[in-house]
Amino acid sequence: MNTLKLLAASVLAAGLITVSAVAQQPRLSTQGGFTEQFIGSRLSFTTDPGLSNYTLTVTGPDGYHGQIESARVAPTFRLADFGSVPDGLYSYEMTAATTEQQVLATPPVSGADGRSGRTRPALVGTSMSGSFRVVNGQILQMDPAASER
Repeated sequence: MNTLKLLAASVLAAGLITVSAVAQQPRLSTQGGFTEQFIGSRLSFTTDPGLSNYTLTVTGPDGYHGQIESARVAPTFRLADFGSVPDGLYSYEMTAATTEQQVLATPPVSGADGRSGRTRPALVGTSMSGSFRVVNGQILQMDPAASER
């Protein structure tokens, strides 16, 4: 009987260690000039050169919401910086401006003084969005193939 209890405890411990190890391994996914990376309780990105004016928004269960902005460097989001981190499914969206200028279908309307209201053309934006699961304050890898089934 003690052997059975010891075996069950060993299997449970091995499962917890595996979940913890998976939570610490970085997960990479690329979209729109961004490469996401999940490590522990942080979400970070590497980006294509030339991107700027980043905004990263994360939402989750129980009203969890956080947003950070950075003009020149892709931000790193630490979940605990925005309050308690309940277990569950979280969503994120990262946006940035590219160096490509928007082409306007019609020229800008001149102001009352005859000058254009815009001093410089707007830049084309790019974005990446996704989701992740949190268990015990740690971001877990989600198998993209499993979500397609």
